[in-house]
Amino acid sequence: MAPVDLQLPPGFRFHPTDEELVTHYLCRKCASLSIAVPIVAEIDLYKYDPWDLPGLALYGEKEWYFFSPRDRKYPNGSRPNRAAGKGYWKATGADKPIGHPKPAGIKKALVFYNGKAPKGEKTDWIMHEYRLADVDRSASKKKKSLRLDDWVLCRIYNKKGTVDRRPDVSSRKMNASVTSDEGTKPVGLLKSVPELSPMVYEDFMYLEASDSAPRLPTDSTCSEHVLSPEVESTAKKIVEWGGAAALEFPFSYIDGPSGAVALIASQFHESYQMEPMAELVADVAKAV
Repeated sequence: MAPVDLQLPPGFRFHPTDEELVTHYLCRKCASLSIAVPIVAEIDLYKYDPWDLPGLALYGEKEWYFFSPRDRKYPNGSRPNRAAGKGYWKATGADKPIGHPKPAGIKKALVFYNGKAPKGEKTDWIMHEYRLADVDRSASKKKKSLRLDDWVLCRIYNKKGTVDRRPDVSSRKMNASVTSDEGTKPVGLLKSVPELSPMVYEDFMYLEASDSAPRLPTDSTCSEHVLSPEVESTAKKIVEWGGAAALEFPFSYIDGPSGAVALIASQFHESYQMEPMAELVADVAKAV
């Protein structure tokens, strides 16, 4: 209902204090007394989600007021039922007495959580609930009735000052799926690293005969090789060490245990040929 339907004067703003809400609205409502301007709507507030309440209010821009009944959670208990819509209201802070010197009402602050308790998602919707103080609620308890209070007065508002809809739970879950428990490393975005294949000796142990030792450049038209001064000096040292015998590769140190070492040794024996080296030594000896 629009404000003009209430025949409110221009510039009217509804910003009552806590004591005014209890004294001039809640107490009169519970006593079945008339209220000059019916500006507070009567609904069962716990049947709705908070973001649906602004459309049910009679007046309000950033705050909305409602009279609502309050039920028990259990027939034999005094705990109120806080389930509402698709979530629940959770009390926060201590109760505040309203009125002086004798409190006429009690104010309780609550926050709305979307989802099932106790793992609901906290929202920005706040409720201030005003109930009468010093009320005997045992009478309805004896009648096995779930009604705890006929009327409480509730002020609803969003602490961000906006009327947002239900929180986008699907997008939050998507963000959570790509985040680890610590929330520091993205998990869904990491690519799997392929496992390294086991090392195979055949990949590097087989050598071609042409790669085992370098050959000196030869010319088919010449009967003798031409050597550089560096090669001649090296050749003299080789001859002093014992000729080709000095170049023999000692394989005996891997002839021991069987298994991987023996396999390497056998492959090395078969592939690593010393004939080209022997020819090189022979050529060097002739040149010297």
